[in-house]
Amino acid sequence: MASPNQNEVTTIGILDANRSVTGRVARVMGAAAQWAGVSASDDPLTLREQLSPDAVLLASDGDNLELIADWSHTRFPQACVVAWSSGDLTPLINLAQVYPQITSLLGWPSFQSSPRPWELALATRYAIAAPHHPTPLSDILFGQPAMLRSQPRTSGELHAVATTFAKQAAASGATARVASRVGEVTHELLMNAMYDAPVNHYGEARYAFDRRASIELEDHEMPIAEFATDGILVAVQVTDPFGRLSRKQVLAGIARGQAAAHSSDVNRFIDSSHGGAGLGMWRIYSSASVAIVDVIPGHSTTVTAVFDIDVGQRDARSIPSSLHLFDRATRR
Repeated sequence: MASPNQNEVTTIGILDANRSVTGRVARVMGAAAQWAGVSASDDPLTLREQLSPDAVLLASDGDNLELIADWSHTRFPQACVVAWSSGDLTPLINLAQVYPQITSLLGWPSFQSSPRPWELALATRYAIAAPHHPTPLSDILFGQPAMLRSQPRTSGELHAVATTFAKQAAASGATARVASRVGEVTHELLMNAMYDAPVNHYGEARYAFDRRASIELEDHEMPIAEFATDGILVAVQVTDPFGRLSRKQVLAGIARGQAAAHSSDVNRFIDSSHGGAGLGMWRIYSSASVAIVDVIPGHSTTVTAVFDIDVGQRDARSIPSSLHLFDRATRR
């Protein structure tokens, strides 16, 4: 890709050895950023010299993630970091625990010419100006998607919503396997929102001590659960009104789940602490095509699970799940 005009401030930098990929990514990110200055290169030194000190976004393939994450720490303190890979994202998730600047890790379907455009655009918009609201489903789905909305109060309603969302996924064209995952993820998201999230005025968990107990939430504790589909993707989004989940908990929960998945002793990886992400976060992340976590500390936590119902089971097994961590507590 050509170097930016000398009079243009380059605020987005893209590093990848594949020039056709950088060209596509640059076009998507540039459009999402309203034609902000974008520079793409396969040479780290060239790219670094082109970037403004006020760069807001650094993006690369997974092999270069540690390099650009270090840049964001030492040279470009305002920059968010995005990376993509068609392989195992475990090393990238491990790096995200070290570098809070890393906000998006994209699982790249290798049969596509670049990472999913809507994910690139989503990550770019967050880097340019982190909104004070969670990711709207309209930023994920095409057109005017069909939607369901619920606010469960009791344990019984929790189970009913999970069942309804699974049935609606099947009615929308998802396979039985994907529809089952939609139900399971909805159940886990609501368990987190209804049992783990609520606290009293002392900051003490109200219901997390026993996830098998029947509960009835007060009006101000009730989560919002939404299901939506555009015929290609299905999305489930659950918002709790507490904002207690942290980036650290999310990444720790996923890391424990990854370790447990390769261990014969799963129990030693379980974290039963109040408000902890436990292995539930791993189940949410690994079951979905894309997981998006929006945290507005003290206000709300929103977790969105996206399922690609247009990808066959064989291909789906080869695509790593994406993770977006939009935590306003770490956004500078």
